[in-house]
Amino acid sequence: MALFYSKNVKTRCRQSFGCLIVLSTIVMSSSSQSDTLVEAINQTLATSPEILVKAIEAGARVDEIRQARAGYLPVVDFSAAIGYENSRNSTTIGAYDAGSADSKDQKRTHREAAVRARQMLFDGFGVRSEVLRQSARQASASQELCSQASDIALSVAQAYINIMRQQDILELMQENTLEHARIVELIQIQGKKGRSNEADVAQAESRLVLAKTNEISAESVLKDVKTQYQRLVGNLPLSYSLPQVPPYIPVSLELAIQQAVMDHPVMKLASEDVKAAEAQYEASKSTFLPQLDLEVGANWDKDANGGKGDTYTHVAKLNVTYNLYNGGGDKARLSQTSKLVNEAIEVRNRARRQVEEEVRLAWIAVDFGAQRLSPLAEYVRQSGKSRKLYDKQFLVGSRTLLDVLDSQSEFTSARQSEINAQFDLVFNQFRLLHSTGSLLTALNAKLQFENQCGLAVVHVM
Repeated sequence: MALFYSKNVKTRCRQSFGCLIVLSTIVMSSSSQSDTLVEAINQTLATSPEILVKAIEAGARVDEIRQARAGYLPVVDFSAAIGYENSRNSTTIGAYDAGSADSKDQKRTHREAAVRARQMLFDGFGVRSEVLRQSARQASASQELCSQASDIALSVAQAYINIMRQQDILELMQENTLEHARIVELIQIQGKKGRSNEADVAQAESRLVLAKTNEISAESVLKDVKTQYQRLVGNLPLSYSLPQVPPYIPVSLELAIQQAVMDHPVMKLASEDVKAAEAQYEASKSTFLPQLDLEVGANWDKDANGGKGDTYTHVAKLNVTYNLYNGGGDKARLSQTSKLVNEAIEVRNRARRQVEEEVRLAWIAVDFGAQRLSPLAEYVRQSGKSRKLYDKQFLVGSRTLLDVLDSQSEFTSARQSEINAQFDLVFNQFRLLHSTGSLLTALNAKLQFENQCGLAVVHVM
């Protein structure tokens, strides 16, 4: 299928970078088929093992937050025991009568039960810091899921676009083969009139064989890209239609970089890792502060410690624990976590440089890709015009067969360059959206998991 053959679209969209969205809008909204790129991306996101792994990891981090928050709540323990007890203490000795057969040891069946409740009142802000750390780790895992989903979406888009590209190239090569077959027939007719010789026929037929070879190669490449697409998505759609690229593309490079720094999942991930490291550093300070908790409880003992009967004990007290020295381990831990914060900050700085580089490269590809369309279209027009003129001049004997064959090859090469440039431009638009962190949002993609990607979420029961 041909994607950019409409002349009015070409005329409107070969002036500047600003018309890129117009080009994509007109072309991509022309089909109403159900097998769209967005559907392919959603299907891939729903079944990709990489996405499933990241989603499970993000879900596990939620449970880690719950574990950390448990430190705010009381701890209630119940214990019970029954067993044989042989006691010798002041009670049993005092009850001993030297003239009797009693022993200083008392043998009893001891029974006991206890309930204890402890509530943390102050732990040097350790629990709070741990909650913040686990929350940052969960947010980091969510952003890692978003980053993985965006990478997969771009890969699917590339594979999808490559199929459409190769379909157009295959059609071009088929047309080229038909044109060479026409030239061979023309040479044979000319030979019957005495205007060509066997050498001309052999030369035309050799070019026809080359054209057929190029057609076979184009068909092979088409099958290759379909295989790559099938590996990513799982199946091939019945038809192909590119979606409209929404107006999410920034109007300037500076705005693109600003958006990437704010919205790119990699940047958010790195920022959350810094927060996690800072919370870990704050948690390491808690060991330098006293620990305070409230304890209440009750004990019941029967036949304990050589006595006979029931014993009840009730406790309500404040416990204070303050570690004075543990061999310097706490100080070393504080120093370690401080270094981990610096490491996380530098990782974020490195991520920012990488994201900015990705945006700049994508912007250049889109900007100059748009500028190439107009010269390439003119190149195709002029080469097509010269091909027709060479045909006419060949019939009157003012051009050689080699001129005709070369003009056909030049036209085919020009059209192939134009097709590649057009599809490269479409892909680089998606690539630019990916580099700014807005690809999934722009495509209105859906994840079947709770996430923080700013996407529509499909809840699976």
